[in-house]
Amino acid sequence: MIKFKLFFDIEKEEKWLNHMLSKGLVCTNVISGGFYTFKKTDDLEQVIRIDFQQDLKKAERTNYKQLYEDFGWQVLKEKSYDGSYYWFKRKDGNDELFSDHDSQIAKYKRLMKHSSNFAIFSFIWLMFFYSNDNFYFFNIKDAYFTPGLWDVKGFTFLFSFLFETPFAIMRFIPPWLFLATCSMYVVIYFRYRKSLQQFMQ
Repeated sequence: MIKFKLFFDIEKEEKWLNHMLSKGLVCTNVISGGFYTFKKTDDLEQVIRIDFQQDLKKAERTNYKQLYEDFGWQVLKEKSYDGSYYWFKRKDGNDELFSDHDSQIAKYKRLMKHSSNFAIFSFIWLMFFYSNDNFYFFNIKDAYFTPGLWDVKGFTFLFSFLFETPFAIMRFIPPWLFLATCSMYVVIYFRYRKSLQQFMQ
């Protein structure tokens, strides 16, 4: 079974995966782009946790995975491009990846760094579109390249309009997507920052 769901906040993603598990659907794979594969299970005494470890070198990644595997965790998915790890195991009373104070603080700092990196990446791409001479952010008509399109009428206009509309949409939407993504990650960054401040009080 494949389900599609987009997350910017890994705490919400983790909560959703465990909610699905409580309904008898255990995640078996996480595919880039918001796709998750599930299979039915009768074993509800399992738990899924997500962690980000962007800065680990190869040897450090090996030690990191070995450490948690020694405590009974299994890697469900490792995303090399952003350093995210999806862990799962049977519940045994020690169901958190990070239980001590310093580890929790370090976790939120990593989450803040992850969010800021993606916000900066999205902003750079937004500026790439903005600096382009053919920038269509405010007027979708500018994304239509057919000469004199808006001056013709009748069937000729309808045919040209319908033919080029998919291409115009592909030119018009990306800047808005990068703006929305950048804004979302900025919001998530401050949400993690607030959680960190509350945790440190």
